[in-house]
Amino acid sequence: MNIRQKLLTISEPLPDDKLAILLNLALVLKSGKTSVQPMFESQAYQDWLSVDNDIYDELFADEFTVR
Repeated sequence: MNIRQKLLTISEPLPDDKLAILLNLALVLKSGKTSVQPMFESQAYQDWLSVDNDIYDELFADEFTVR
C-alpha cells in the first residue's frame, strides 16, 4: 500500500473536527513552510487545547478529591 492509500484509509473514518486538523497540517506542508507554527494558531488546534478537551481532570478526578 502506498503512502496516499494509507493516508486515505486512515483519514476516511475521522470526524470533521479531526479532519480539520489534518487539513490545516496538509495546507502548511503544501505551502512549503518548514514550520508548523501556523497550525498552532489554527482554530482547530485552539479548540483541541480548550478546557472542554482537558482529559486530565477526568483521569485524575480521584486524585483531586484526596488532596
